[in-house]
Amino acid sequence: DALVVAQWMNVFLRKSDVLKIACLAQIVNVIAPILTTCDSMLKQSIYYPFMLFSRLAAGTALDVAVKSPMYHTAKFGDMPLLDVSSSYDEATNTNAIFIVNRSQTESIHIELNWQDRAPRLIKSVHQVAGTDPKAANSYDNPNQVVAVSVAAPAVSDNRAGITVPPLSFTAIEAQFA
Repeated sequence: DALVVAQWMNVFLRKSDVLKIACLAQIVNVIAPILTTCDSMLKQSIYYPFMLFSRLAAGTALDVAVKSPMYHTAKFGDMPLLDVSSSYDEATNTNAIFIVNRSQTESIHIELNWQDRAPRLIKSVHQVAGTDPKAANSYDNPNQVVAVSVAAPAVSDNRAGITVPPLSFTAIEAQFA
């Protein structure tokens, strides 16, 4: 579920020039990002893409050029394994990159390449990943699917490399000078 939400958030960011608002209809319990009972709270897997996009996506949506391995679908033909969006916030001089790896089995090494100028550093990298596409959080196992911090790659010559695991959503925050 987290990957589906992350892909829709990517679509919303990429189409933000025409899409001015998007609402989450399931805001209270049932299939909401946060479930509650009288004495407890549960963050569902979809909470994490919402949280990361709300913290990092700001400013202007960027038009990213993505070269991705492909996979074949019966209905749509060949589709890219990677789904990517990005934004740049002039006020904070930060760049956010959001990557979904749709492969169920393969990690993919990604070479990030900033054409105009490179960030000074990658401030943070957060990932939601797992091996079971049906994994879900429950009150008995509330941390089955969570966002974790992973090592930020170094930036050199306008480039940085990162490997994204299968069935993953990765949010990268880069800081310019």
